[in-house]
Amino acid sequence: MNCLDFLRTSISKKELPTYVYGYPSKRAYRAFPQPLRITDVVEQASRFKQINIYIHIPFCRYRCTYCTLFLTTHQNPATGDSYVAQLAEHIVRYGEYFGDREVVSIYFGGGTPTLLTQHQFSKLFAALDAAFPKRSRKCEITVESAPDTFENNLLDCLKTFGVTRMSMGIQSMVPGELAHSGRPYSVETAEAGLKALTERFSHVNLDLIYGLRGQTRDSWIFSLGRVLDYEPRTLSLYPVVVRPMTNIMTSKAHNPELFFSEVEKYEVYDQNVALVASKGYRQESFTRFTKIAVDRAYRQEASDFEGTPLLGLGAGARSYFGPYHYGTDYAVNSRAASSIIDTFSARSFDPNAIASHGIKLMPEDLARRYVLLGLTLSALSRKSYASVFGRELAVDFSEELKALERLQLVDLVDGDTYQLTHAGFRYSSIVARMFYSGWVVALEEQYQAA
Repeated sequence: MNCLDFLRTSISKKELPTYVYGYPSKRAYRAFPQPLRITDVVEQASRFKQINIYIHIPFCRYRCTYCTLFLTTHQNPATGDSYVAQLAEHIVRYGEYFGDREVVSIYFGGGTPTLLTQHQFSKLFAALDAAFPKRSRKCEITVESAPDTFENNLLDCLKTFGVTRMSMGIQSMVPGELAHSGRPYSVETAEAGLKALTERFSHVNLDLIYGLRGQTRDSWIFSLGRVLDYEPRTLSLYPVVVRPMTNIMTSKAHNPELFFSEVEKYEVYDQNVALVASKGYRQESFTRFTKIAVDRAYRQEASDFEGTPLLGLGAGARSYFGPYHYGTDYAVNSRAASSIIDTFSARSFDPNAIASHGIKLMPEDLARRYVLLGLTLSALSRKSYASVFGRELAVDFSEELKALERLQLVDLVDGDTYQLTHAGFRYSSIVARMFYSGWVVALEEQYQAA
């Protein structure tokens, strides 16, 4: 099927693929024949003067019904302490190789990073400050959080450590929908979390999910309206994704009438775009909307998409250094994830074995990654592509670009930058899939989650 037919067919069927936030996904990773060495990636980073840092905290109090993130709900103080100690060692050791780079962003993801104590955060920030002393003037430091984890003045502590951006998953402001999502706290707790964040931080991102079990159009608009009352700088609005090994998949199989169809999700998406635009938000991607018209609302993502290396630290974290995308093994099952976490915590940093799983991208896929991620953020520059790859974008992806222009999914701005149109944003998940290589598609389809 050619590109034009692919787009027309997928759009006419109202297909809604999983939102693309990277390429390739972890489903394309496999065990390396030999463990990856630090020298393999140092060479790849040599031409870059900047770096992004991602730190994975794989602990949660509960697993939400739709979640397939790498985490465990079976942790205790000793587990957390040993994990943080190993993380701190890895930070220091990686600093020996990359500490001269200017840090663009630091992101604590999870899991639920705000389950860490002030002392544990202090240890990690001390290691970061010592190992990576050079920070860009606008270095973005983000911490993910949950409404029921703000204890002992933790937020004030994070602010003193230099955190500039907080992100919190709200998902819903309706009690029944929270319960069906597996979140065992009240709406009042969510309200308190919203208040605590927005009072302390100028940049707050809030996540909501539409299409949850039992949700209606009215209840969704109610939740979105309540969150908008707090005027967060950034909103991330996700359609629910039903994946294998989740409780929501079982629930939908037995009660499909309790969930939005793909057509209904697109209709809700259209409502969202109109409503948040009326509140002064501009669209940055299929899911994200921001109040500020200067800079990107999520700097790590923008910098990563442009090709700046991403150093992932911790079990479940992924690193991107040129063609090497890698990390530890991945698991959804809590027992399997706990085993991977325990192995990480018990094993010292080894420069000759920094990763067991990943993928080495071919040059074609590096170009595909650059294009599809650039389009995802509506910022694909022909000049930048030529500078990075030494070839013309219009030559390498002639058929794809002509199909996008034919269906009015992109505009060419100032003769250089392809930007998504209103329809392009709407169908950007389909657009991204058009650029997947057959090799990566096959790897992802063959993947079996543990």
